[in-house]
Amino acid sequence: MIAATLPEEVKADLERIGAAELIVGLATDGPSPTVPAVGAAIRAGLETHFPGHAVAVIHVDSAASAETVAQLTPGLGDLRTVHVRPPHHSTDVELERSEAVERILDLGRRLEARAIVVLNSDSAGTTADWVQALGEPVLKEGYGLVLPIYQRNRYEGTLTQTVVVPFVRALFGRQLVHPLAGEFACSGDAADFLLKQDVWSTDLGRHGLEFWLPVAAIERGLPLGQAVLGRRIVSPQRHLEPLGHAVGRVASALFSLAERFETAWLDVRGSEAVRTFGAPPEPLMESAAIDPERMQVGFRQGVRDLLPIWERILAPENLGDVLALGERSPEGFRFRDRLWARVVYDFLLAYRTRVVYRSHAAQALAPLYLGRAASLVLQTRHRPASVMTQTAERLGRAFEEEKPYLVDRWR
Repeated sequence: MIAATLPEEVKADLERIGAAELIVGLATDGPSPTVPAVGAAIRAGLETHFPGHAVAVIHVDSAASAETVAQLTPGLGDLRTVHVRPPHHSTDVELERSEAVERILDLGRRLEARAIVVLNSDSAGTTADWVQALGEPVLKEGYGLVLPIYQRNRYEGTLTQTVVVPFVRALFGRQLVHPLAGEFACSGDAADFLLKQDVWSTDLGRHGLEFWLPVAAIERGLPLGQAVLGRRIVSPQRHLEPLGHAVGRVASALFSLAERFETAWLDVRGSEAVRTFGAPPEPLMESAAIDPERMQVGFRQGVRDLLPIWERILAPENLGDVLALGERSPEGFRFRDRLWARVVYDFLLAYRTRVVYRSHAAQALAPLYLGRAASLVLQTRHRPASVMTQTAERLGRAFEEEKPYLVDRWR
């Protein structure tokens, strides 16, 4: 947990505010074109949906410069606000995302907040209704953690839908549309619990906090909900992570969670729905064509380059099925749900037993993910976008049905 010593200006802000029922925390990475609009949305959300409540904003910027504060202030207006930045003389020091979230939760509890909403600054789609959608279930209905549901193009977030969603569903027994807490709301009691955990300064905390938060809440038994926010339009200036690194980071985080929380999932069978606030939106049709043939090229390149590693990770029968896919024509290329579930489970088992370096194992999943993504596009590109919901449900059930394969080998 954050040390009790706080900068004098932060102490003064906290003393001036005293207490607040509802806190909105905003993490920023320096100045950005989206910051003014997000600040205005926060103010409109609090004034429109929470009149009469004691509210405040906690802004944590990763950079020491005062530019972001200057961008944010007009939108926030006279809202009571705490600004946290690295020391002005430490221009080479930036706060990590995990540090920003930890500080928001810590300062929120110092203000005795009953509900804390955490937003990002890189979404031009943020509206006043987002504050209500996330905060109201916590403040008025006692939920411990509320996660977002965004409306997306049907192939947007394919890595999340192909790996994260079915993995969390099968292992931890919750049917979450978007089991990542990049943005979220939590209760004061949940914040107290989360702050006491030893994850914040670890690799998992620094690189997988958004995955850890929901799983920690599930393991703790906190009331969990999800709220429909709408379309998330990410700033074009946002850094795009290379595919191999992205798959490796996601897989490493999920596999670390499986190790950390094994007692919470080994005996879980099936899954249960999570209460949703709002009507889940149908996926949108993509604006540009997706090329599954290029994905297949990446998959076949993986067959050529990574076969020695895959031979150490994949069970022989699964490896055989994967290699057979490399011989298929584009028209007959189908990476089946059950095979994909077993492939992911094989990689988890290899990560646990360290048959190869963990970072190598996680990143070696990337070409296989491309094969699965290519198969998904080939099966659905001439069908309505709504079919993606059915496809995701079938994949989730496949991961559940193949879970005994994982459990037997884990034990």
